[in-house]
Amino acid sequence: MRLTSVLSLCVCTVVLGFTQMTMAASPKGNPDAGKKIYLESCQSCHGPTGKGDSDMAAYLTPPPANLTAKATQSKTDAQLRRTILEGRPGTAMSSYDGAFEESQLVDLLAYMRSLRQ
Repeated sequence: MRLTSVLSLCVCTVVLGFTQMTMAASPKGNPDAGKKIYLESCQSCHGPTGKGDSDMAAYLTPPPANLTAKATQSKTDAQLRRTILEGRPGTAMSSYDGAFEESQLVDLLAYMRSLRQ
């Protein structure tokens, strides 16, 4: 292998690694703006405080996730984002793909993170 090929491979590896780290980093969002989105789109199932205890929750099987619980809060932002965008088969959580702009998703995730117990 030529030296230039090795150097090119190293540069590509570093750039790709940096890009993945940047994408994995949780961007700062505005939890206050996220709360507004949450109250409009999520509270009817997850409840006003995110504990999965809305009036509708009694009629849903399985019940909505408790967003304040360790099980939910331990998920990565990417996992939470995927659930929001794709929904959860076998639950009442439907897909919200296309419902939010990227900045709104970031704000919603910031609000969800603020619900930690």
